[in-house]
Amino acid sequence: MKLARSWFVIMAAVLCLTAGTVLAADKAQELKQESGKLEVVVNESRVRQTLDKVGLFKKAGLSYQPSLVVPVEGVVGCKDNEQLRVLMGMYTFDANYALLFGKKQEFAAANGLRNDIPDRLNLRGKLKLKTFTPDELKKVLDNPDDPANRDLYVKYASANIHDMWEASKSDQEILQLFLDFGYGGVVQCLYVASKLALAAGTGEKLVALFNEQAARLDKYDQALAAYAGNPELDAILKCSQREALLKPVAYILKAKKGNLAEPDVVKILSWVEPERSKVVGKCK
Repeated sequence: MKLARSWFVIMAAVLCLTAGTVLAADKAQELKQESGKLEVVVNESRVRQTLDKVGLFKKAGLSYQPSLVVPVEGVVGCKDNEQLRVLMGMYTFDANYALLFGKKQEFAAANGLRNDIPDRLNLRGKLKLKTFTPDELKKVLDNPDDPANRDLYVKYASANIHDMWEASKSDQEILQLFLDFGYGGVVQCLYVASKLALAAGTGEKLVALFNEQAARLDKYDQALAAYAGNPELDAILKCSQREALLKPVAYILKAKKGNLAEPDVVKILSWVEPERSKVVGKCK
């Protein structure tokens, strides 16, 4: 009897382990399948094009406003993992924005925090960020206005985003980082563009910039849609929730073909600013 009971326990344990392995394999296959839908959106050249479009801020005659970037002191220490992932995307945009206008100290601070967040998330072993060598960083900081230096930043940032997406195919933690990072970048870019538009005045000069915001939203919406059809992933990644928030913003941008009036920009900020406020507050 004891032998039979022991055999039963062993077999039950084996079956549980086997079932767990099958479930894990199924989940990995689901991640790979859903992520594969984004190949066109996140290939490295497309990501580079998107990051390079921050140059439209300068072409529109806008300026660097330090009050609009996320504070670099006293923010990350009290944030939960989701907030840190969103902040990583925001700091990536802020670093790109600072470099565009030759703000080397602001660039170094935002870029440093961007690079630090994977460590805070205990993801450094899973995600190897490409960063400047000491010589490259010195070169960038010595001459931040040089377009070649910003091209180098865009090259590294786009490679990191693509690598993040590749890793997300088999790792749910990296998938969460990938989507939250993207959300942070979209929200911060919309916030800065909208605030600058209110200060400078809307109109024809900002059409290209706001059309680019619409294109960014389209790309991010494709990422959300890739996972929203899976109820389990949708709940974890907040795909439907974020789609509902961003859809009316995209509608205004597309309906007006980028030629927004002041009330349109105010309306966009009424959706975007509360989302940004959830993560940028200083720790108490």
